[in-house]
This record gives sequence, C-alpha cells and structure tokens, in this order.
Amino acid sequence: MKILIIGHTVEDHIVFQGKAQEVKPGGIYYSASGFHFLKDPEDDIYLCTSIQKENYSLFESVYENFNHEYFSYVEDIPVIHLNVFEKKERHERYENITDKLTVPFESLNKFDGIFINMITGFDINVEDIQQIRKNYKGPIYIDFHTLTRGIDENYRRDFRKIPDIEK
Repeated sequence: MKILIIGHTVEDHIVFQGKAQEVKPGGIYYSASGFHFLKDPEDDIYLCTSIQKENYSLFESVYENFNHEYFSYVEDIPVIHLNVFEKKERHERYENITDKLTVPFESLNKFDGIFINMITGFDINVEDIQQIRKNYKGPIYIDFHTLTRGIDENYRRDFRKIPDIEK
C-alpha cells in the first residue's frame, strides 16, 4: 500500500501541574509513529509536512522510516505551549504559526489512501481539502484535531465550532 500522511510537525513544550517544562516531538509525529508500527514491510508511506533542519533529531526516530519527497524545510516549525492540569482542560498557546503545507495534488492518485490530521488547524485549508476530494477518489481519513480550536490575538487556542464545516 501507498499512503500519504498530511499534517504539521510541531514541537511541544509541556508543563504539567506547574512542574518543569518538557520539550517533546508533537504534531503529525504521533500519527506517523502509529502508521510506522502498523505498516507492513512492503508498504510505502509518504509524509507531507514541514520540518526544521535544526531540530530534525527530535523527530528522526520515526521520520527516517518515511518517504521525504513531500517534506518542506522551514526556518521555524510551530511550537505549542501546553499547560496540562489534573482537573480541567489544558491551555494551549502557539508560536510560529507557519504557512499551510503544499499538497502534491498532481500525485494523489498514486496513493491507496490519504490521512489528514489538522494538527495546528492551519495545515491545509478548506479549498485544499475540496481539491483533494476532487482529484482523488480513494479513501480519505481526516482528523479535525485543532481545527476545533480558534486562535486569539495572544495565540491562545480555545474550543469553537468549526467554521465552514459543511464544506
């Protein structure tokens, strides 16, 4: 099988219960990790993401197992500051909201399936999703993920209704 995975790579800065911050790989890394452990040896999985050369080592243990044809290298990837609490919803604040990913529209039909995870909510836009469906007749799985969160002037992310969900 050939599968295309689409989503932003992010760097998570996690503070749990006010304790010391941990820096962890985030974003599409976890979806990619799941695909890596479930794939058969003959499967070919492509990852459409943006990555920073300076911190690639944070993601390398998983990303080295995927085709990099649709990687784009950027100066900064999104950073998510997560404050996690025991008895209430976590608080999220973003840095480095990056450009949307470049979807390989002309190559979609070489894939047996497409997995889209809206990690930042800015990974691709509604028009890209519509264009994928128009150009590709195979199965598509989309995880709306952070598309369910708006963003305020301080880059905080709070839950909202997904705009244009009917599209």
